[in-house]
Amino acid sequence: MKKQWIFTTGIILLTLVLSTGLQAQAKQRGGQGQGSQYAHRGNQFHANTLDLSEDQRSELKSLRLENYTSMKPLKNKMAELKAKERTLMSEQKVNLNEVNSVIDEQTKLSNQIRKMQAAHKVKVKSVFTDEQLMKLEQHKKVRKHRKAWAPGSQGRQGRQGMERTI
Repeated sequence: MKKQWIFTTGIILLTLVLSTGLQAQAKQRGGQGQGSQYAHRGNQFHANTLDLSEDQRSELKSLRLENYTSMKPLKNKMAELKAKERTLMSEQKVNLNEVNSVIDEQTKLSNQIRKMQAAHKVKVKSVFTDEQLMKLEQHKKVRKHRKAWAPGSQGRQGRQGMERTI
């Protein structure tokens, strides 16, 4: 009876400690990875620091909308291709020719997406004045520096200098 009581108490305490640890870990991350909480920060920077005119704001808004509407079907197609690849790779007998053709489609689509992203960046840059572009570049450098030294990052060297454990 006494052993059973000690065992039950131990299980309850272990469960309590683990659940508290998981909650603390989730709080520490602060929703990291979801991005919804911080999604507006980039636009806030543009509007506040770059002193955008109303024409520039409306032009950037239309460019974002245009980019989103053209990119969405391609990203959906890419997700479908990745799912198809996972399905093909999980079969008992993997048809390597089919897998390779799916990978080729992904590569073509990825190239198309990257080219569209580059074109979008050029269009967006054309909206800014030289002074605004200079402020934007300075902001990017600061963000890159902060990210390199952020808690949990690998520091300036990244993975360089780290011993391989495999």
